[in-house]
Amino acid sequence: MNYPKITIWIAARNEEDNIINCLHSIERLDYPKDCLQVLIGNDSSEDNTKWFVIDFIKGKDSFQLIDIQKVINNQRGKANVLANLYEYSTGKYFLICDADVTVNPDWAKGMITNFEKDSRVGHQVGITSIRGHKMWHHFQSIDWLHALSLLKFAADLKIPLTGLGNNSAVSREAYESTGGYAKIPFSITEDFALFHEVVQKRFSFKNTINQEVFNQTLPMFNLREFLHQRKRWMVGALQCPWWIVGLLFFQALFLPILIIIGLTFSWKLAGILWLLKWINQTITVLPTIIKLKEYHLIKHLFLYEFYANWWQITMIFFYYSPVKVDWKGRVY
Repeated sequence: MNYPKITIWIAARNEEDNIINCLHSIERLDYPKDCLQVLIGNDSSEDNTKWFVIDFIKGKDSFQLIDIQKVINNQRGKANVLANLYEYSTGKYFLICDADVTVNPDWAKGMITNFEKDSRVGHQVGITSIRGHKMWHHFQSIDWLHALSLLKFAADLKIPLTGLGNNSAVSREAYESTGGYAKIPFSITEDFALFHEVVQKRFSFKNTINQEVFNQTLPMFNLREFLHQRKRWMVGALQCPWWIVGLLFFQALFLPILIIIGLTFSWKLAGILWLLKWINQTITVLPTIIKLKEYHLIKHLFLYEFYANWWQITMIFFYYSPVKVDWKGRVY
């Protein structure tokens, strides 16, 4: 088989605790080393990230550390890192993962499959779950898998919603057709911005759920990190079509709506509606859990409903609060 040259982009800022695990997993990729380029962008890290990477990549010709010195198109954070990494990229396809992600050995092959089958595919999203041991971590994992299952359903219907930047890929042709981050206006949700620019250039897009493209990332370890992550995501979500935004708010406010129904009409009716929602939610995410063999999550599906209602309501209040998004030590 003739393997195409690929470039992996990793933005790293203060990732001394995570970056080496990520790089080890990439080193174990089942992909020819002479067709693989790994670019790590050190985004003004204030810890030992740079030195850990320098030590790791010694003697590894496929790996290169890029110190991000230049600001391109008024970009900030990860978007600016990726804009810089593009200038060093030699691959036909650009695969993107975060520094706290563990990729599986078949990831590279799986992520380029749809590109190789159809040249009009410009954007690809894989599937990601959370690597953790606490119940809150498992809830976050179900959250990711549920959201990605819905995104796949939408993608199969050719409805463009978003692309998640911790496990995604874009063809060079599609990226360059948009002008890349050197032309795309800055957005705190840089993955959302790139995805929609690619779609506007009439490239197709794929979301895939299988073991090949299945990666794991770390959970948010405290409430502050969690809320700021979700607020950043909401910036992108609220740019979706109005009916999608409406569904998101309906889901977030589902519990208060049930309480109103119970007080006004019937608690039995409210209970039936809650049960139907839970069944629908479970039917959506359970096949993904089984396909990825994440069986330990099944026992948490019932309590997950209470978690989901809690964070969705909390998120509405936090999103509309005057608190700015603090991400990787930068305020947006």
